[in-house]
Amino acid sequence: MRVGWLDTAKGLAIAGIVLIHATSWSPSPSPEATWLLQRFLASLPVFFLVSGIVSGRSLTDPAATVRTLAARVLPLCYLYTLWQPVVLGYRVLRDVTAGTSVDLVGELLRVAASPIRPNGEIWYLWALALHLVVIWATRRLPTAAVLIPTFVMCAALIGWGRTALGDDTWHVLGPGLQGLPLYLFFTVVGARAASPIVARVERTGPTTSVCALVLWAVLGELHARLGGVAQPAVGVVQTMVGTVAVLLAARTATRYAWATPISALGRWSVVPYLTHTAIIGVTLAAALWSGAMPLLVAHPTLTVAGLTILGTTFGLVAFVPLRNTPVAFAFRLPSRRRVQA
Repeated sequence: MRVGWLDTAKGLAIAGIVLIHATSWSPSPSPEATWLLQRFLASLPVFFLVSGIVSGRSLTDPAATVRTLAARVLPLCYLYTLWQPVVLGYRVLRDVTAGTSVDLVGELLRVAASPIRPNGEIWYLWALALHLVVIWATRRLPTAAVLIPTFVMCAALIGWGRTALGDDTWHVLGPGLQGLPLYLFFTVVGARAASPIVARVERTGPTTSVCALVLWAVLGELHARLGGVAQPAVGVVQTMVGTVAVLLAARTATRYAWATPISALGRWSVVPYLTHTAIIGVTLAAALWSGAMPLLVAHPTLTVAGLTILGTTFGLVAFVPLRNTPVAFAFRLPSRRRVQA
């Protein structure tokens, strides 16, 4: 049975992911968007946690077979591979729009190396596929033997990863190779503790949700203001509390009709996830060629807000009327290629 508030949580998470990329692509920095992201950023932990609950639970069964694993992993690999040309296209378009030289050979090498070093903002698909392999491979181990080391690795990377590895190494790794070990804990805990998580969240009332959101806000402000040795530790706690707060807020929001569009966004989250960066890139290119770019530069916060709304909704609005046509194969593995678990 589909759990409605998990769709709402995914909807909130995908909106946050689009906001991250809209902020990074904006032609001028938005202080307001930066302030928001520094204090309320849990989109990827939530995305991986919900993915673990939905996709990973069956892989924790000791009797799960290779076919069970393939049924979960192959659709992710299909989408990741299928959309690499689009990634190539919007990366080249970004260079053209920014007026920088296009390194076409370098970009083609990125595509060629994408099975090893994930390419583009769609790296989540690559990382999730590997997370599911880890969940299946460790299915016979005690839960504590899996959760403890993955949590330690997650906390270490969130708090001290960049400092320990150095800026140059961190940059070379890129978001995908950073995120692969960092977010493994969230996928694993979602898969291993799916039933308790769902049951506990569903027993929680609105008051607890509000308290969790307030605590998240306080921790975010502390993390932004603190320096020294305390800041990394606060960052770890902030991420964990934020992830819980989003789940609780999603459960509370699902009680109200206004959250229906957010739930729908989460139900079809693969569409905005795959399309939003290309939409942002094309929008900025159109602004440049139409002469509207100075207006976007002059109003960065409105630009980020507009790009976020457009990136979140446009692809989905265009897809819904076509979801029963061959266009659907751009967002899901054709049935004849699927492996039955």
